[in-house]
Formats: sequence, C-alpha cells, structure tokens
Amino acid sequence: MFNLILSILVSLIVVIVSLKLDFRDFRNKYLISIPFMVLIYVFTGFPLVFPLYIFSLVSGTYLYSRKFYFPFVFLFLCVAYMFIFRFPYITWRAADISISLAMAVVMLTDAREKQYVKQNDTSRGFDNKVERKRDYIQIVAGLIVIFLIYYFGADVSRVMITVSSLILYFIGNFFSLHPDLALGKFLYSMERKNTKLGIGALWFASGILMAYSFHENIYFLMVIVFVISVGDSVATIVGTSVKSPKLIFNRKKSVAGTAALFTVSAVFSVLLLGYMGIFYAAIASFIEGVSTYPFDDNLTVPFFLSVFLYLSKIV
Repeated sequence: MFNLILSILVSLIVVIVSLKLDFRDFRNKYLISIPFMVLIYVFTGFPLVFPLYIFSLVSGTYLYSRKFYFPFVFLFLCVAYMFIFRFPYITWRAADISISLAMAVVMLTDAREKQYVKQNDTSRGFDNKVERKRDYIQIVAGLIVIFLIYYFGADVSRVMITVSSLILYFIGNFFSLHPDLALGKFLYSMERKNTKLGIGALWFASGILMAYSFHENIYFLMVIVFVISVGDSVATIVGTSVKSPKLIFNRKKSVAGTAALFTVSAVFSVLLLGYMGIFYAAIASFIEGVSTYPFDDNLTVPFFLSVFLYLSKIV
C-alpha cells in the first residue's frame, strides 16, 4: 500500500507541474490516459505503472527539445530501479505497456508530434536510396531482436529491449538537437527528407514493447518482430521494385509489396507456429495494408496481431 501511495503521489506532482507549465499540451493526454493507467494497474497490480506512464508521456511530449531530458531521467531511473532490485519479470510487462501506450498517446494526440509523424509519412518513398538503407537497417535490427528472444528467452530479452528502447529515445532527442556532430550527420543521412530523426524508429520500438506486454511465448514474439521488421522491409523493397496495382483501400501501398509481406511472413510463421501461421500472416498483411496516417503499421500490426495471437492461445 505504501508503494502505491508513493507512486500515485509522485505521479500527481508531475501531473500538476506539467499542467501548470503547459495546460493545453497535457490536459487531453491525461484525460485519455486515466483509464489506461487504471486498467494496467488493475490487471498487473504494479504501482510503478503510474510514474512510468506519466514520465513516458511527459518525455514524449517534450521529445526533440531540451525539456525532454528532465522527465526522461526520472523515467530511466524508474527502469534502472526495477533492474537493480531485480523486479519480477511479470512487472516488466506492465512497464512495457505503460511506456508503449504513453508514447502512442503522444504520437496520436500531440499536435507537434503528429506533424512530425505526418512529415515522415508524406516523405515515404521519395528517395529509394534512403528507403533501401532504412529497410536493410530495419531487417538487421529485427533479426537481432529475434536472436535475443530465441537465445535469452522472453523474460531476459524483454529487459534488454526495454532499456535499449529508452536509449533509442535519448539518441533520437540528442542528435536532433546536435545534427552537426559527425554521428548526427550519419544518422540523418539515413532519415527521410524533412523528417525528425528516428520518428519511425520510435514507432518500431513502441510496437515491440507492445508485443512484449502481451506475450511470454517466444514464438509469438518472434513472429511479430519478424513481420514488422523483415516482412515490412521486404514489402517496401518489392513494392518499389516491381510494378503492380495499388491496393484499393490504400493507394500508397502496392499489391506486390503486400504479397511479398504475406509470403515471407507466412513461411516464417508456419515454421514456428504451424499452419495457423498462414492465418496470422494474412491478418498482419491486411493490418499493414490498411494502416495509414496517423496510425503507423509498426504499432498497429503488433497490437492487432498480439490480440489475435493472445485470443488463439486462450480459446
């Protein structure tokens, strides 16, 4: 009970201070977030979800500015506290969903962040050379995550990915403020024109954390990561290389790209989950095809695929 009271008290202090500083920026976000935080706590019983969520929300709101660092330090300290004192792995699922949901709320409701997301979506596909670089990096990143899941298991890799995601947030913010540094120039060379550094990677990280919050089954996790990293990248490569009709429900995506996504995802899923993998690949391909601004497929695919996988496990 003491931990719950302390967590709520800390969270309320942050909420009051942030509302006093930027009432318009935070009012709606907090109203939307209250039921999410309550549900996470009800289902997990983990008091730290409140400060984790609030610090994630404030950090996301101030992303790409110097204000980001103050709430981010406390967010990182919360996660470090969990790691140092070896919190049960089940609590990390609560942390993952808190961080992921908070970032998603910011990306979908904050006017400034939505503009960054829109710029990223609008710039998609204009420079094939940059897109190929991004696709290859995404494939490598996905394969690394899959290896970590397979080698270390869901629990240990979960901690590694959570910490890595926070480091990714920090890197994106730091080099967006210091683009003239050598590493900053290199990172921007792989970014789309007129797009904030790492905006796509943030969606990717949030999607993986979302998947981790749903599952402990390593094969489910590996399938989800494969779809949003390897499958999605192969879809982009094939879609920009092979001429084919556009999807009826999304003119920015092609039949060839969606077919490629389904094919590689189905093969991988069948190897891990049996013939039901074909069904999961079809769902993933459809969700990826209909996803459009402001909803990024790096979040929508993990969410809906996680729900279907979870339901198939309990039915």
